Amino acid sequence: MQKKRFSTVCYLCVLLLIFSSTTWSEEPKPRHAPDTLPGVEPEMLTPEYWIALQPDADEVIMTPAEIERFNGHVRNKKAVFKDRFGKPDPMISNYNEKLSIGLFMNPILPLDLSDTAPGDSLRSWLENNIKYLNSRDFYDNRNAIYSDKMKQEIVGKINIAGVPDVIKRRFGVIVNRADMRLFPTATPGFSETKWEMDFFQTTGVYTINPVSILYESVDGDYYYVESSIARGWMAAENIAIAPREEVRKLTKDPNFLMATGDKVPIYGDSSFKNFVRYFYLSAALPLIRQDNTGYTVTLPYRKLDGSLGIDRGYIKPDADVHKGYLPYTKRNVIIQIFKMLGQPYGWADQQCKRDCSGTQRVVINCFGIVTGRWPNFLLLASDHQTYIDPALSTEEKLKELEKIEPVITWAGTGGHAIMYLGKARNGKLYFIQMAGWGYEDENGENLTVNRVAVNSAEHAWYDVNKPRVFMTLRP
Repeated sequence: MQKKRFSTVCYLCVLLLIFSSTTWSEEPKPRHAPDTLPGVEPEMLTPEYWIALQPDADEVIMTPAEIERFNGHVRNKKAVFKDRFGKPDPMISNYNEKLSIGLFMNPILPLDLSDTAPGDSLRSWLENNIKYLNSRDFYDNRNAIYSDKMKQEIVGKINIAGVPDVIKRRFGVIVNRADMRLFPTATPGFSETKWEMDFFQTTGVYTINPVSILYESVDGDYYYVESSIARGWMAAENIAIAPREEVRKLTKDPNFLMATGDKVPIYGDSSFKNFVRYFYLSAALPLIRQDNTGYTVTLPYRKLDGSLGIDRGYIKPDADVHKGYLPYTKRNVIIQIFKMLGQPYGWADQQCKRDCSGTQRVVINCFGIVTGRWPNFLLLASDHQTYIDPALSTEEKLKELEKIEPVITWAGTGGHAIMYLGKARNGKLYFIQMAGWGYEDENGENLTVNRVAVNSAEHAWYDVNKPRVFMTLRP
């Protein structure tokens, strides 16, 4: 009897395994788009292909002096919106929303700010963020919805009641790549359970950017800071505090080494045995020495008491770096954007990744050009803008696009930014972009792209019908 019962149990287990295997095999699996998207030829995935198509590849588009003047113009430029072709200006989309969470249309110079700031302004910013926190659902990294208790804990860390009427600014320098957060927590606030879009994240900030420090969390583990492109909460461990002029001397050193690769390792010894940290594309460090053994740089760090410490860092001689900014030429723009080909998408630079405008922003930062961080802030930076009538047919839009200068033209809407590569040898027009979505193929299947990729301006992933403004970055 026991043998029969045992056999029955085994039989049922086998059936269960078969059923489970069948069920698992029938569950939809994510499908990723091919490296070469439809309409793209393999050779188009190399910078050399596009450089060869530029007769003016080595023309300097803006000199360092012109870039300095351009940056000054962007810092003071007023956004003007007006109807385009009988419809609201596409650049107004998300504009006020992104300003309200602390992103800047007009980059600032933190070290030029006054010694004090009004407490009422900070209280208003913090209250606005708390209102946003309580206005909708968010999900943590367990995909669990934020409870009222969890939200109250965040509000408690902020401690609005502790904000003084007059804030005395402190100053600091970013010593590690850091996240700017809406709230003093590293726990994500995902917008939904399907996509990892952390709505508590506003941007990433690289070494060795200066910041103004306005306030700190109850535990002292986060500072509320103003960087050049945004204000918000940043982990204190990534900031070293020092007098204003000491920070200025460090961050404005004209003799600097810039990362021109996606991320460049820094070591604590000249034999490159002890890895210290990465510095990321367009980030810079003061250069002490260069010889055939490599580069020696000034490496700031945060002491145990929070103050600025200075050490030396060592970078390999074959590292992807450049002394000073790169010359602003089409050749260099193409080379830099293609270094990020295939890099994964990260909303607002979360998880040390980049999103659409974060990708394009660091490319132009390699030339010393500084703009706002959100797509429409980037696309409003230059005065050279072209709007294409959305009522035109696809063929008509392609003809209009063909008239626009390639490589140094960025395009998009208030929520997405791309680079216009231009016309290929096959006569078709192409973009290169970072995007966190995919497309439906000819069989009706959804393919995920979710990376930096080259695509035809006629392909549904992001075709010529989607961008509304084209901004050419010339003086």
